This record gives sequence, structure tokens and C-alpha cells, in this order.
Amino acid sequence: MIPDNPELQLLESIYSVTEEGSSPALVSQRELANTAGLSLGLTNTLLKRFIERGWVKLLHVNGRKIKYALTPSGLEEIAVRTVDYFMRAAQNASLYRKKIDVFIETVSRNGYTSLLLLGPAELDFLFDYACIKHGIQFYKCCKASAQKIKGLHLMYDGLIAVYTDNLHEYGGAEGDSAEAVKRYLGLPHSVPLIKFSQVLLNSRGENLPSLH
Repeated sequence: MIPDNPELQLLESIYSVTEEGSSPALVSQRELANTAGLSLGLTNTLLKRFIERGWVKLLHVNGRKIKYALTPSGLEEIAVRTVDYFMRAAQNASLYRKKIDVFIETVSRNGYTSLLLLGPAELDFLFDYACIKHGIQFYKCCKASAQKIKGLHLMYDGLIAVYTDNLHEYGGAEGDSAEAVKRYLGLPHSVPLIKFSQVLLNSRGENLPSLH
């Protein structure tokens, strides 16, 4: 399922429950919301939008029971959006790969020996590849992973962390300092915590403290 694209996520959920669009499905909005990973309110809003655009039609069975069906234009929309998403993703991956490689090279040159990535799985292979290339140990921890991090007993000397999500995912609120996130994750004060956007803007790590 395509992340961070609510319309496509919901369309794909409907596609799934309708047996790849071939048969109307009796399913609740709550079930669709859960499958798509969206809130019930957003799911309701998007469904109304899909119906207005002719992508989805409702078939009343009886009482409050409703079947959802994808229309041919709805199926075409999924195909077009999926192709467009992966084309853009491929372009971004190429750009990210170069930036990440330069950043990891700088990390290695500054004496760091391991990197902890806090973020979406889409970036795993890019960081992992660059870390292998430059001799850096790579650790990956997903959201809500504080206990996992603490249990790994990482070698904090030489560790640097990169996060890509909002701070509230790691026990902080918007605007909170990186130090609050470190406390939540059990990371020592000495571990640099770098935001992914900083990696893209300054891949050479000009402000990165050296361990040499």
C-alpha cells in the first residue's frame, strides 16, 4: 500500500475488498478505514469525494447495509496514481541515494562507527547500502521502538541517529527539542540526533561534531 497518500490508500483498500474491483463488497467504513490506515472521519470524507468523481458507487442492500464497488474510472485512477507514485519515488530515491551516500561518508570520516535510523521503511535500503559501503554499522528502529532501542544495548560511543518523522512519534511534541526525544528513547546526551531534512540540505555534515 502506498504510504502518505490517503486517496490512493483508500482506493487500494476498496480494490482489495472488492476482489480486485471485480465484485461489490459489503464492508463498513470503519473496516475500510482500518485497512487503509486512515481515520474514520477522513475515510468518510474521501468516500464522498470518490462518489462525486464517479470512482466508487454504492449499492444499497437493505437498511443500513451498503456495498461498495469500484467503477472503471476508479480502477483507471488507481493505475495512473500508482504508476505516477513509483515514478516520483524512483526519482526521489536517486536524489536521496547521492545525498545519503555523501552524508554517511562524512559520518565515517568524522569517526562515527554506527548509525541508528528512526523513520519509514522506504529509506532503510538507502541508508543500509551507504552504511555497508562506508563501513558503518546500521541499526533500524521503527515507530514506538523505545523499548527495542534500550534492549539492543547499542555501543553508544560512535553512534549517530537520524530521524525522519515528527518528534511526537518518539515521545515529544511538535517544537520539542531533540533532547526530549533522546530521553524518551534512552539515548545518551552525547549521541547526535539529525533530522533527515538536514541530511538532504547539508549532506556534507558541515556542523557534524568530529569524534577524532
